[in-house]
Amino acid sequence: MKTVVSWFRSKKQLKTRWIVLWYLLLCGMMLVFCVALQAGSLKNTMLNLLREPMLLLLNLFPILAVLGVLYALFGNLFYAASLSSLILHLLSLVNLIKIECRKDPLVPGDFGLLGEAMVATGEYKLNLHVPIVIAILLLAVGLWLLGIKYKSRPKLWLRLAAGVVAAGLFAGAMCTVYPSQALYTKMVKSVEGLSSSNIPAVFDETGFLYCFLHNFRLYEVQKPADYEAAEAAQWATQTAEPSKDGPLPVNVVFVQCEAYSDLFDADAFCYAPEDNPGYLFHQVAERPQAISGKLVVSNYGAGTANTEFDILTGVETVMLNENSTSALRVVYKKTDSLVRTFTSVGYQSWFMHPGQRWFYNRESTYDRLGFAAQTYFDDFGGYGWKGGYISDESFGQMLKERYEAHRAETDEPWFAFTVTIQNHQAYRWGRYDPDPPLAELNVDVSDETRKTLSTYAEGIRDSSILLEELTEYFDGDDAPTLLIFWGDHLPALGSSFSIYRELGLEIGNEADMEWALETYSTPYVIYANRAFCAQYDFEAKKEALSLPAGNRISDVYLGELVYELLDMQGTSAYFDFLSQIRRSLPVICRGRFMLPDGTLTEQLGDEDKALLRKLYCWGYYRIMDERITE
Repeated sequence: MKTVVSWFRSKKQLKTRWIVLWYLLLCGMMLVFCVALQAGSLKNTMLNLLREPMLLLLNLFPILAVLGVLYALFGNLFYAASLSSLILHLLSLVNLIKIECRKDPLVPGDFGLLGEAMVATGEYKLNLHVPIVIAILLLAVGLWLLGIKYKSRPKLWLRLAAGVVAAGLFAGAMCTVYPSQALYTKMVKSVEGLSSSNIPAVFDETGFLYCFLHNFRLYEVQKPADYEAAEAAQWATQTAEPSKDGPLPVNVVFVQCEAYSDLFDADAFCYAPEDNPGYLFHQVAERPQAISGKLVVSNYGAGTANTEFDILTGVETVMLNENSTSALRVVYKKTDSLVRTFTSVGYQSWFMHPGQRWFYNRESTYDRLGFAAQTYFDDFGGYGWKGGYISDESFGQMLKERYEAHRAETDEPWFAFTVTIQNHQAYRWGRYDPDPPLAELNVDVSDETRKTLSTYAEGIRDSSILLEELTEYFDGDDAPTLLIFWGDHLPALGSSFSIYRELGLEIGNEADMEWALETYSTPYVIYANRAFCAQYDFEAKKEALSLPAGNRISDVYLGELVYELLDMQGTSAYFDFLSQIRRSLPVICRGRFMLPDGTLTEQLGDEDKALLRKLYCWGYYRIMDERITE
């Protein structure tokens, strides 16, 4: 013991060259430890960093900066390293735990939800990796003890100057380098076989520290200028008068169909009616037990999950941020939604998408939105494929099987929200075997364009068959059911809308209000099965919706239509409000509006402006400030 005490008492002053050497060694050690704490392979990630020097620097620089700033404050390199290692390694550990628990990495936005995170620790069986925690603490203590032994205090002015430079460089990098989407894309592409959509894998393969900083303001939700949380909280208590007959115990089945459109109704095509790829859709839409029209969504050519977000939350993606965003990634907490509204009155809920569960962060997000069960690609073993994806036919088979399993287990009504994938881009010729029939056209187009259109048409044809088969299936069932079917966005056809231009269509023409709306419009149909129509007056319910000219509405209202058809007024203050604003502003699209009579405008009266402000502020409250306690 005396030897240990005497060792500490005999303090030593490190020379400058040793300070520099220790500084670099400590930064390297912390980087390796951070990478070792990631969910992926230490070897693979370190090799990725070594192969791409910029990626190595992007992960090393924050350690250099943090240690530099703390060194300036403490005046002792090892004290600064002790605190730096504690902060960085605990962050890395929390990222590991979150990925293991939620299949979702740690991002800066999570720190606004510490209270919910603490509650969540009681809802999951967390592996807290106690041995790793002990190792992190021992490392910090060991470095602190080295600080007692070895002094490394340079002159104050030099220390402070270095700290200011380190802080300045870090701030500059956070404003320029780390937010860069182009750089991020390049770094992801530097890792062979890595998908940018698999966010947990990107964090593992390219380094937690870089990805964490890249996400610092990536999915920011902008607060409306005149937003007051207390005001929005008050709105949330003001429900409409409940319907005397509702809520009706009716199954609801939502089917969002990948890139579904009515493109082939355009004059550029010369199909006989029964040969049109969308023929069966029109057959269903024209039945008396159907409501059909155009849905105005948030995106063109991509953004499937954003349309899901719009419908399930009643908040438009374009309301979140002036820039494009991935809406599902702004849902960091339990959030009120259409599914929560239905489950609050006794519905069983289920989500299905034959894609990867990590894509767009769906699995974590839909848990937060309130879905009780979810089905993804890995549940489709043994089901058929077409064109490189799980087929619409297999999708329909799975949906029917899950519905029948639900009916066998319980009499409670079913809320199913499902998303297809077969008609996902790209629409390359040769994707289908055998090749589909060539598109029938009235205009001259290039051979490549015709083949692209023909491939896309095959997907539309299969999706239309899916719709028709589902209507027949539910018509044969004795439980009242509403089937809601729509397209998530128009397909991206050609660079800069080139294929649309060959067809004589002005899709993408933002200067023309009608074409601007058409760029974001897809068809939808709400179908009431025979059992529904036998028990309820569907025609009267349809009339009571007071739909605008052409039944065109923004996608945030689609769930509200179902809410109103099932007499759920008074269940949710927010969806009651959507019912009100829809009757005044049925279409809201990027600063353009459609009034109930079909008039398009960019100027609103004072009453409509007040409604729009309420929609934006309440939407922000639902996503950011409202707390779900269940």
